[in-house]
Amino acid sequence: MKQFASPIVIRSGKISTFKKTSLNTNKYDENWIQDICFRFPTLLPVEEIEPVFGGMIPVCRELATESGQIDLLFINETGFITIGECKLWRNPEARRKVIGQILDYAKDLSKWDYLMFEEACLKSYIGPQNSLYEIIQQYYPETEEATFVDNIQKNLRKGRFLLTIIGDGIRENMEEMIDYIQRNNHLSFTLALIEIPLFENAESNEIVITPRILAKTKEIERVVFKVLDDNLQYSKPEINDFTRAKSITEKIFFERLENNIGKANSIQTREFLGQLYNELKVVAKPGRGRKLSMNLKSADDSFNFGSIQEDGEVIFYAIVSKTTEKGARHAGIDYLKKLADITGASFDDNNNEWFWSVKRNGKYLNITDYLKHRDAWIRLISETLIKIKGSADNL
Repeated sequence: MKQFASPIVIRSGKISTFKKTSLNTNKYDENWIQDICFRFPTLLPVEEIEPVFGGMIPVCRELATESGQIDLLFINETGFITIGECKLWRNPEARRKVIGQILDYAKDLSKWDYLMFEEACLKSYIGPQNSLYEIIQQYYPETEEATFVDNIQKNLRKGRFLLTIIGDGIRENMEEMIDYIQRNNHLSFTLALIEIPLFENAESNEIVITPRILAKTKEIERVVFKVLDDNLQYSKPEINDFTRAKSITEKIFFERLENNIGKANSIQTREFLGQLYNELKVVAKPGRGRKLSMNLKSADDSFNFGSIQEDGEVIFYAIVSKTTEKGARHAGIDYLKKLADITGASFDDNNNEWFWSVKRNGKYLNITDYLKHRDAWIRLISETLIKIKGSADNL
């Protein structure tokens, strides 16, 4: 059973307590949820689900489609579309219905081209702008129109959407909800359930909202679906198979990586990531930010052994700082120095310790440089993990 810890607010030394309140009241309803999420889109933790959808801009509410009206529609500067459907979970039938409903919306959008999509959005949009590009340009003035239009066209055609169901008191697990999905289309999207519990201070009427993505044993934080030839393909997010991307963000990352370093090197990178997990349980996790990346994280998520950028550049963040916290400072420094020796580069400690790294002639190396020494790099990561564990055991 899910539990919520009630937050407290400390202001000028005075403690205020908050009590969880239900959204199933006259005071708070679905329209209230829509309004707050639309006005403050950062409330929705989309970067935790699919980083490529981050930085989303509210475009319109009640977007008309063949299957009904989409509660919330957001777009970011790179043309990725997020659909938000707000529901209060009063009964099991409402839960079943909303899954089919949001899938229908995705199906409808995938039938549109850019002009149809823009026309529908502008009908529901409230503001002086006359195009989607102008709406986005308010927030991202350097966005190129042709690239933006092409990206939306591609995402519509491929059905690359982030579908978010936003509510309170979600109870059914995702496996059971799969049984309710009986739709067909050529889509590839991510579906997420987001709870937004409310906590209220009875004395001041202040409200604290603590949004969270469901992620427990019986609930899947991210579920990826593909519907091909009337057959629903459903996969939980397995983390040890890097022969193919598992999320839209990873898919886009590898597409961009392939464009920058070539198909053969991109495939080798995926194989390397798979080997890291299989042998050391080091997991490649998508990073956040406008530039996509894959971070090589230890199984306990404490250490980052390198961050592969979408252009192939490998950057290092905080390996020395994090190993120092575990009483193994030497392990982080030795890791970077030995990695520099393996690649014929240099250990760079010129900046803040957080950014100590490996460089050649003042520049980060490309993943292609590291792949030439793949086995040696894996052995070094293994040795470093052993050193860290040894130091932690001696604390």
